[in-house]
Parts: sequence; C-alpha cells; structure tokens
Amino acid sequence: MSKFVVYIELKPFIAQWAVNHYGCPIVFPPQSVGNARIISVLRKRPLDAVPDVEQEGMTPISIPYSKQKDPESWNYVSQNGKRFIAQYIEAVFRDNMYNELNQMCQDESKIQTACYAWCEMHGIDIDYTDTIRQRFYRERRLQLDCGIDLRRKKRVKKEK
Repeated sequence: MSKFVVYIELKPFIAQWAVNHYGCPIVFPPQSVGNARIISVLRKRPLDAVPDVEQEGMTPISIPYSKQKDPESWNYVSQNGKRFIAQYIEAVFRDNMYNELNQMCQDESKIQTACYAWCEMHGIDIDYTDTIRQRFYRERRLQLDCGIDLRRKKRVKKEK
C-alpha cells in the first residue's frame, strides 16, 4: 500500500459494504484483480490536473505499490478510470449480494428478513434494506427472463 489515495463516488450502501470489507481507505489484497484494475488506469499526473481531495460522499481507495508504476509518479486516475474502478467494486458487491442472499433464501425464510440480516452482516445501514431487496429481485428476474430459474426448487407443503 502506498500513501496515495484516489477518491471515487460510490453509492452509499456499496461504499459502506466496501469499507466494511476492505477498510478505509479501501485496500485491495495484494495481487488481486482490484489492484490490477487500479494499476491499469494509473497515469502520471498532468500539469494542469488538480490533486484529489477528500469530499463528502467520496470513498478513498489506496493506490497500490507497483514496480511498473511507482505511485510517487503514477498517482493520477482520470474520471473514466474512476468509473472503471467503481464498476469493478459494484460488480464484486453484486456478486457477493446475489450469491449470499440466494443461499439465504433457499429455505422458507422471507427475503426481507434475509436482506436485513445480510445488511447487518456486511456493515450496511438498514435504511438500504429495500434497495438491496429490489436489486436482488431485479437480478433474479433478469436471470429468469433468460431461462435460468434461481428460485427455490422445493415445493413447500402447507399443513391444514
């Protein structure tokens, strides 16, 4: 990890999830895809570029050390590069959310209850529970539209 950070805009619940798992500033594990993505968009700071400063709603991400791109010189990320990093974090979030919630909802538990528990486990404010639930439903619907049924497979018999 270097002493340089870049600030990117993430949705609040995704920022809370990322900080809960990677710390603040966000530090991806060594040799991870996250670090590779950051390194791939690093550039030398243009003379007219203003350094990144901490702002409300922005999430700090540590620039990893690399022999090829020493952060002392290579510490600038363009707006498109920041969007690229944000898309990666959102993709990891989405995969984590869907995999775990799908597993949690295989039995008879209610999706809303599972979303509350999932948010609690991942350091996300429960105010975002409905957002998480909607994203889960949306992803499941998209898969179903493609012919992939990820809903529970067991028929639940109700006793009278």
